[in-house]
Amino acid sequence: MKHTPETLKLDVPSIFTTSPSPNLSNKYVFVPTHEVIENFLTEGWEISTASQRGRSQYGKHTVRMKLQGSAQVGDTIPEIILTNSHDGKSGFQLATGLHRLVCSNGLTVPSSISEKFSVRHLNFDLGEVRRVTDQFVERLPIIADSVKRLTERQLTFDEQCQYVNEAWNIKWINPKLKTSSFETFLNPLREVDQSKNMWTTFNVVQEKFIRGGVSYPNGSGSKSRVSRELKDFERVNKINTELWELAESMC
Repeated sequence: MKHTPETLKLDVPSIFTTSPSPNLSNKYVFVPTHEVIENFLTEGWEISTASQRGRSQYGKHTVRMKLQGSAQVGDTIPEIILTNSHDGKSGFQLATGLHRLVCSNGLTVPSSISEKFSVRHLNFDLGEVRRVTDQFVERLPIIADSVKRLTERQLTFDEQCQYVNEAWNIKWINPKLKTSSFETFLNPLREVDQSKNMWTTFNVVQEKFIRGGVSYPNGSGSKSRVSRELKDFERVNKINTELWELAESMC
């Protein structure tokens, strides 16, 4: 389904808010998300997904957009991730993302590889947003090089287990995984993910962390737990980024 601003009004009402929360001072500069999105649409972008925290018309929200006709990066499509709120609790932010074609999970590219743009609601400049989005396409080769490095890095089973073991502490602050549970997180959900390289391993683990439904030992007894799907986009982006950085550190 192709998203337009009109199709999102029921699910993400804060995108279309036209004024800030009345609790904010007159120093607060309102950043209209819908106007920024309209600018993207005019420049050839299209909305991939959008969500918000809670139902408040001022709440924090995120919109992922892809550039029509842009080249693939490996098995992914580049995206821009826009985050904003109208309640003064977070600034306006643009970050780089990737949408993997073989699954619905959206990845977040670390700012060390791409470029992140964020401003407080005190000195917002739409012209600066345009500059950053223009630079986005120019930086795609850097992201492609990172994906290429991860794809070319072949892993032994022990190295895959090392990745899962360290990745475990990104999502859970609990005793480390028992060795018998490594394969639970390494077994791919689809045939295309059978490769034992760093890129595929990262994606397999990332998908299971985000989607949930995986049984794992609770670290305190014989009973196991089942991981839950992560729906908070801020936490998903944080985990995505840290998993990628961990994968980069092993190349």
